[in-house]
Amino acid sequence: MGKGILIIVLGMSIIISLMIVNLNANNSQGSKATVSYFNQMQARLISNSGVEIYLEKLRRNKAMSGSYLGNNLMNGSYDIYISGPDTALVLKSIGYFSGVSHTTIITARRDPITLPNVNSSLYISSNNLGLNLSGNINIDGNDHNMDGTAGTSPALPGIGVASSADSAYVNDDLKPKISNVINGEGGAPSIHTVPDTTNWQEITQNCIFAADTTVASGTYSSGTFGTLTNPKITYVNGNVQFSGTANGYGVMIVNGDLSMSGNFTFYGLIIVYGQSQITTKTTGNAGIYGGSIFVGQSINFQATGNAQFFYSSQAINNAKTNLKSSRFKILSWWE
Repeated sequence: MGKGILIIVLGMSIIISLMIVNLNANNSQGSKATVSYFNQMQARLISNSGVEIYLEKLRRNKAMSGSYLGNNLMNGSYDIYISGPDTALVLKSIGYFSGVSHTTIITARRDPITLPNVNSSLYISSNNLGLNLSGNINIDGNDHNMDGTAGTSPALPGIGVASSADSAYVNDDLKPKISNVINGEGGAPSIHTVPDTTNWQEITQNCIFAADTTVASGTYSSGTFGTLTNPKITYVNGNVQFSGTANGYGVMIVNGDLSMSGNFTFYGLIIVYGQSQITTKTTGNAGIYGGSIFVGQSINFQATGNAQFFYSSQAINNAKTNLKSSRFKILSWWE
């Protein structure tokens, strides 16, 4: 009897020991599986985060391309490879974590920049309009090339306004000498009411989001804000004065007062906007080839000297063709 009980106890001990060994083995395998899954998820998270990080970099640096290796993130790293044109951009990200790698490849398209329609050489929309034009200024809605020669597009009004009351005010306020130099559609003085339903807040905010250069309030007597082959979107937050030899190409958004003097010349589109009073002063030989838009609750527009406001479809098309937005559409995502 005693021997039988001993055999049973020994047998149960062996069985229990075997069960413990198996449980420990299972726990070990489970731990390894858990660690492996965690490493894979971390590598994937790093890889996908790399895509997001470099899409933001591409938003700010529109010429970025090539390889960017060894980026550290979350105790791991990732490599980035960027290729292709803006219409079919390929961004490849490889994330590494604890000996595990994960690859993410996306294709994307940079959306084109959206610019407002230009309906006149000089467009003014305001609830309270003030105007002071004198000197030898020249406002011309006839098409000009950027070198000053005649363009081929149809003429636009020299001055466009938002209401018939503003049109009557501008006509009544002009001196005879000034009336003769506002040329364009319909002949001098070319002043027309232009129907406009543009959401200027949306337009300006989209341009600001895509800005290549942000300029602080101040005075700039030199400097280039974009070139013919590389026009820029320039955002000015505050009052600014351009003078001397400063020049630019592309689109300039000014949230504040704008003063232009000396030989400052801009080729493209200038939009001055604000929720309160805007004062714009142009003196000397300053000039704009393209289109000028002033939108605000109260606008005081002053132009003297030899200031020139010339409609130029060539300057505007140069901006539309070469400017890039900062928004992307993801076409595909593979991982």
